[in-house]
Amino acid sequence: MKLKSILLGLASAALLAQAGAGVGRTLDEVRADKTLNVVTTASAPPHGFKNPQSNRLEGIMVDVAAAVARHLGVSDKLADVPFSGLIPTLTSGRADVMSAPLFITEERARAIDFSAPVYEWGEGIVVSDKAAKRYARFEDMQGQKVGVLVDSVQFNMIKDMPGTKVSTYQDYSTLLADVRAGRIDLGIVDPPSIIYQIKTKNIPGVKLDTGYQPQRKWQVGMAVQKGNAALLDAVNAALAEMKRNGELAAIGQKWGVSDLLSK
Repeated sequence: MKLKSILLGLASAALLAQAGAGVGRTLDEVRADKTLNVVTTASAPPHGFKNPQSNRLEGIMVDVAAAVARHLGVSDKLADVPFSGLIPTLTSGRADVMSAPLFITEERARAIDFSAPVYEWGEGIVVSDKAAKRYARFEDMQGQKVGVLVDSVQFNMIKDMPGTKVSTYQDYSTLLADVRAGRIDLGIVDPPSIIYQIKTKNIPGVKLDTGYQPQRKWQVGMAVQKGNAALLDAVNAALAEMKRNGELAAIGQKWGVSDLLSK
């Protein structure tokens, strides 16, 4: 009886763990509901941001999600979370897909299933416009005070560099303010986001270091919960058709990232 009680307890624990993980909706369930629940983030314009005049989410990955939903024959319902909340929202089952500027990495691919790449770029460096030091290579950052977005690939790139103080930020606005004020020497950033913010918000005192050569190129894709193969196949089919018919190119042209679109 004691063994039976132990086995029942283990079975109950397993069921609770499975329930806590959250089960994503199938493609059939999404189509039956006629709604695709999309998690994105408003912390990274032009990829995703909230228009202060309309109070609506806009951006590259917002437009991509809306187009994919149309191809699936459903409407899209957006949820905005901080950058660090993207994967937990998807894995908990609170969203069907993720459409945000989250780079595809092996580590993340162990937790979620990424779509085919949508677009790609290398890391960039933002500095004060009064800074004398320039950064041509990644190694030139050693010993500096560096800012990155929390839970970003840039953080993983720099976190173990000896003698380097790394500060993390939830959004680029705060990071740029600290670069301008001299609280950090530089930020490792997503160049499209920084160029967009500097231009549209007329942010003074900061600039991209155009002499820096990226260490590598990163790709961005949509994602679904691990193992949700039918939904992933449908998302990939939609993206492939959008590349063929020019729909993706039109989104890239709208946001000035046509040269970054994946082939």
